Amino acid sequence: MDIVSELLQKMGDRQTGGVSESFRRQLKSLLVDLVEESSDILGALITSSDGHAWAEVMPNNLDSNRFAAMSSALLALSDTLAREAAKGPTNNVLIEGAQGNIYVLHAGKSMSLTVFTAASPSFGLTLAQARRTVEKIVLYARDAAQKIGEQ
Repeated sequence: MDIVSELLQKMGDRQTGGVSESFRRQLKSLLVDLVEESSDILGALITSSDGHAWAEVMPNNLDSNRFAAMSSALLALSDTLAREAAKGPTNNVLIEGAQGNIYVLHAGKSMSLTVFTAASPSFGLTLAQARRTVEKIVLYARDAAQKIGEQ
């Protein structure tokens, strides 16, 4: 477990229900920005590696807890599949559906980002936007972990 994961775990232990409300608000703000900047992105979810929803902007009343668990399991399974096939670590899982796509991306070692798109999105643009959001999530997590470490 890396230092950020350890500190985030400690932060979660101090708050009921996982991470602090302040950190959740920061993460939700990132998701709101992501959804607002793209007409192709319909919703997004930040999930802990153990399958808990930390922040969400979900489309069509989808159950964030259910999708958090599925996203976490899917990414873990993909990591195992890639490792067993000697393909290196998983970067993303991309699901193409007839009515839209779902991207699941690692956001550091302890979180992931799940993005829901419209049908026939601008694939490169929406994936690039998701990756930029992942970079911001990792930075927010480091900042939060540093604050916890200073306490």
